[in-house]
Amino acid sequence: MCRRMLPLNALRAFEVAARHKSFAKAAEELCVTPAAIHHQVKALEGLLGVQLFGRTGNSLALTNAAAAALPTLEGAFDLLSLAIEKMRQHTSSGLLFLAVCPSFAQRWLIPRLNRFREDFKGIELRIATTSEMPDLANSQIDIAIGYGPEERFRYPGVIAERLLGDEVFPACSPAFLRGRRLEVESDLLDVPLLHDDRAPAEQGIDWESWLAAAGVEGALAAPGMRFDSASFAIDAATAGQGVALARASLVGDDLAAGRLVRLFSQRLTVNGGYFIAHLEAIEEQPKVVAFREWLFAEASLGRALAGKQKEPAVQ
Repeated sequence: MCRRMLPLNALRAFEVAARHKSFAKAAEELCVTPAAIHHQVKALEGLLGVQLFGRTGNSLALTNAAAAALPTLEGAFDLLSLAIEKMRQHTSSGLLFLAVCPSFAQRWLIPRLNRFREDFKGIELRIATTSEMPDLANSQIDIAIGYGPEERFRYPGVIAERLLGDEVFPACSPAFLRGRRLEVESDLLDVPLLHDDRAPAEQGIDWESWLAAAGVEGALAAPGMRFDSASFAIDAATAGQGVALARASLVGDDLAAGRLVRLFSQRLTVNGGYFIAHLEAIEEQPKVVAFREWLFAEASLGRALAGKQKEPAVQ
């Protein structure tokens, strides 16, 4: 379809309705009526010749066509928002103070920061790492990025948005996998497992719960190692020390580069993920808006790349 003929209003109505699975909530976000959202979606379905929504009880359900297109469309709107901020970047300047959980800073944020610095040269970042949610009202922190369930980030006067959902699965280095018998999930009982001791509190899932979900019973035969950081457990896995219960949000680059391989198809979805939080009072500050839009655009690109990654090394 020619760019100048793209039905942007209808695409936006569909994207918001699909994200909320509700015409009413989409209407609230876009400040229009539910009837207007319904009209735009119907017009888009007519233009494309494909159904986008069905119904399950009182909820909207995405068709296969809609589900396949939604991640790309979300990413496209994130990139459009980032493009607008780039055009306004001459007003985005000054110091931006960040408080970031250590694993996220090390494995996700820092490898991408050159792209932010190239696009927003007037913003100087000051980054502190912490595993606790800072008191935004009584500190110099502008934006906090933390991990956990959503309620951890909900405070009066604070806006919190989920940047990355998450899921966990076993992963190890290719060198560790060679010469070992890891054909079914129960084979994990005989190899060293790498534990993140913060996992039960932060994501509600640890090796014990993953093995139970996979139907594995029995005691571990091989000694493993325990760490107080998800990043350390992943580092140990890439070094060939054992199998880590890896967070998808943190190992995308390692999987793409072949430093890690995913084992088995069993994944468990985390209740929560990575959240961005800042005070409502600074919501419209150009430097805050610029960094927020950049984060969401980077997250969208990461999801698109993750969708193209290989199947597990062991099914």
